[in-house]
Amino acid sequence: MNWAELRDLVDHLPEDSATKAATAGDLEGRRWTQNTYLQAAQYNALLLVIRVLWAAHLKGNPPDMATIDPPRLAADIEAEERAAALTAYHERILDSYSPSRSPDDEDITVWAARIRELEAQQ
Repeated sequence: MNWAELRDLVDHLPEDSATKAATAGDLEGRRWTQNTYLQAAQYNALLLVIRVLWAAHLKGNPPDMATIDPPRLAADIEAEERAAALTAYHERILDSYSPSRSPDDEDITVWAARIRELEAQQ
């Protein structure tokens, strides 16, 4: 068997095989197929409709019904880490412009010297 044949065999494995789950980055080993994702999405949508109808017609809080969460993939964790790093970066930028931030004395003296130079030139 050559590498091309092996690649073709691996590419055509069933969706719920361990190899497909591992290459997709499945961390929990739940091995969901596309049908399983679709059924979970339909169940979660049905729960949303039930909650809305319950609140609209029965005028009360609907009972707490658990949704079905898809398995966590390695790509999901990487995306969360990137989002957290981006949020921290944006917070650092915003904090640098915060009025509570006190400027350094060196910055004040540098800008004061520049102002004096500009006034002397006029």
